[in-house]
Amino acid sequence: MTRCVRPFFKKLRAAQAGLACLLAVSAAHAQQAASAPAGTPNTLDAVKVTGQRSNGSVDPSIVTAAKNKVLSRRFASSCAFMSGYSAAEDEVTLAYLRDFNMLDNPSSEAERFSDLSPDGNAKAQGATSPSDAGIDTASGLSTQTPGVACAGSDRRFAAGRNWIARKDKSLQQAFDAYEAGQYAEARAKFEEGWKKLGYEEAALMLARLHLLGLGTAASAPKAVEWLREVVDARYDPVADRLTFDPQKPDNINTRVEAALLLARIYLTGQGTPRDPAQAYKWWRKALDYGFEPAGTLLAQAHLSGIGTPVDVKPALAYLQAAGEAGDATALFMLGQLYHHQLPRQPAGVPLDLNRAGAYYLAAAKAGHLDATYQAARMMDLGEGATAPAPERAVVLYKDAALKGNADAQNALATYFYRGEVVPQNLATARQLFQAAAGRRQPDAMFNLAVMLAQGQGGERDLAAAYAWCTLSQRLGHAQAAAALPALAARLGPEDKARADAMLKPATPKP
Repeated sequence: MTRCVRPFFKKLRAAQAGLACLLAVSAAHAQQAASAPAGTPNTLDAVKVTGQRSNGSVDPSIVTAAKNKVLSRRFASSCAFMSGYSAAEDEVTLAYLRDFNMLDNPSSEAERFSDLSPDGNAKAQGATSPSDAGIDTASGLSTQTPGVACAGSDRRFAAGRNWIARKDKSLQQAFDAYEAGQYAEARAKFEEGWKKLGYEEAALMLARLHLLGLGTAASAPKAVEWLREVVDARYDPVADRLTFDPQKPDNINTRVEAALLLARIYLTGQGTPRDPAQAYKWWRKALDYGFEPAGTLLAQAHLSGIGTPVDVKPALAYLQAAGEAGDATALFMLGQLYHHQLPRQPAGVPLDLNRAGAYYLAAAKAGHLDATYQAARMMDLGEGATAPAPERAVVLYKDAALKGNADAQNALATYFYRGEVVPQNLATARQLFQAAAGRRQPDAMFNLAVMLAQGQGGERDLAAAYAWCTLSQRLGHAQAAAALPALAARLGPEDKARADAMLKPATPKP
């Protein structure tokens, strides 16, 4: 039986962040590892659907935020409701005006827009005409109103919505019904909220219900209609644009969620003809809306020719922009490109180990586990300008291993097995191999089989050794395939029966 060896380092798979969430797929935007090969866009790029919570109850702040989106001056759809500046809202300015006896001056306050006075408070200010009160007579807008242009009728409509929203409970009731699994009632309440106040959250959840067939017949076209209600709403590229926070990549808005869900529908052809070009379009929209990781999706599309011609130049540009914005997956992919670690390495990107290592380290600092492993591996093997640095490599291996990276667990286990850099500890090595094997790491499966067969770090178990060696061989491990016949010859009838039971677990009774 061959001894435990250093892992056969396999090419890593492409990561897709943080996209964290579409249709309740984990924001394990997978945190960083996707099941698709590197360079292939993850077809399950997901974004958290508003309203889902782990504690089984609805957070009231979501409903409050939804109402604020309808009414706040910060969003274009509100027509800058209550946007007129008032000294009464500013304590510092108010104190200043008080000190200089300016509170009685009509010019101390600009026109205000409220549900009680949707056309402004020109009369209250003592103005004799709209223009005196700072109102553009052509548009009906205050000259100090920020955001997109709104006509007087738009402002009166927004004021009416505020009046309704004060007592509206439809959105809260819709989320409560959804969390309770009462999907038909939830659908009715979401529809009510949409009709009354145009909640984007309601439209997004209605799209989800129609897509999954919850409380209604499954209908992708109907889901697309509801998603279009979100993305086609009035939009101010300044006020409505998402400010991406790499520390909180799941904190996104409904417009981004809708765009990513549209991309997923068209990419997978879920209930509608598959159209990768449309998927590319909606990834581009998500980027326009401020979701920086969408640039990583666009880069993957350019590398794979998904919805757009293969072209490494825009792929690099998108990745660099996303990386600068803090997307760890983009940094990791840049490391892969310059390390020539993609299964389909594009032409035009030179092998640059120093640059690859720098990108891996940057992604590792951002918490990307695969990048942490790759940075450790480069230090371990001395790739780049520096000599091998196993002491530094072990630190990074440990960091990634403790967070569940199977390749790092396997690599760290070999150090404990051999007693290199760290004191030899066969029990720890066996535990680490066991953890990595449970995550389908083929080298760890084989290494664990060796330790089980020889009784290293614990009791000898030939049946378990044969089972793990078989699983490793099935994943293409050459050494496992070579060792399997010799190991099989050592099994007694009882061991063989137990190994077969491990490999073919009994089907549970209904």
